[in-house]
Amino acid sequence: MRDVSLERLRAFVAVAEQGGLSAAGRFLGKAQSAVSESIAATEGQLGYLLFRKTGRRTELTDHGVALLPEAKATLEAADAFKAKAVSFQGNVEAELSFAVDVMVPTSRLTAVINRFQREFPYTALSVYSESLGSTLQTVWDNQASFAVIGTLPDAPAEFYTAPLCEVPMCLVVGSAHPLAQASEPISKETLCQHNQLIISDKTSRSSGRSFGVFSEKFWRVADLGSKLEFLRAGLGWGLMPEHLVEDDFRTGRLLRKRSEVENLPDGWMPIPLSIAYKRARPPGPAGKWMIENLRFECKT
Repeated sequence: MRDVSLERLRAFVAVAEQGGLSAAGRFLGKAQSAVSESIAATEGQLGYLLFRKTGRRTELTDHGVALLPEAKATLEAADAFKAKAVSFQGNVEAELSFAVDVMVPTSRLTAVINRFQREFPYTALSVYSESLGSTLQTVWDNQASFAVIGTLPDAPAEFYTAPLCEVPMCLVVGSAHPLAQASEPISKETLCQHNQLIISDKTSRSSGRSFGVFSEKFWRVADLGSKLEFLRAGLGWGLMPEHLVEDDFRTGRLLRKRSEVENLPDGWMPIPLSIAYKRARPPGPAGKWMIENLRFECKT
């Protein structure tokens, strides 16, 4: 059989749901005769009846009952297609990918993403959580449209960067760690006697540089989650974003400690977060919306 038009499917569904040709015509804003002709043409094309007349009502035949769910599903899919196609007008991205440094507060990020899915319901989203050079690398490799970089404080000249916010940091030890009982402020010499836990960079972008590393004894861990578990287990001391360890402070699993090296220029000052993307490949409308809303969320 030839393809059945969407217009005829709409007439079929309208008659079935409204209970008659006249009511379907009013619902569709068409003359009853036009609806009747559409149904007759569809039935002629199919080779069997979709409706039978029962008194004043127009009821579905068994074939009509069987085909109605598929007709509705087809119309819903067509409407979804049109809505999605319209949403991409103005070069809105079909998919937005971006990377965030592990230091970005998750609550801030999820608040923005909640608003994003209402604003761009048909744009797929991919969010990479990375650290050090890996965050910027996703943009460099064109995996991500932009990145929120933090622990790697610089970017090549090919990148546009703009400040976003700062993340307060603190020195943290587990409640069972020897430094938990040390008098404060803790000297650099004392810190150097114990393992410092740091996150390893999966790229070479931070090669030859260290960020907030003071102890000659240090262990590298793969990510911030592993670092947190190592700290809770008393396997070393480390610097952590304050927002991530607040619950551990309340429960006593971790302790915040003061140190003599805390105010050094290379010490645990707040980590500045920045937006970064390639100058030759700026984000589209959805990406720009995400960046502006991240700025707004991080300032509140």
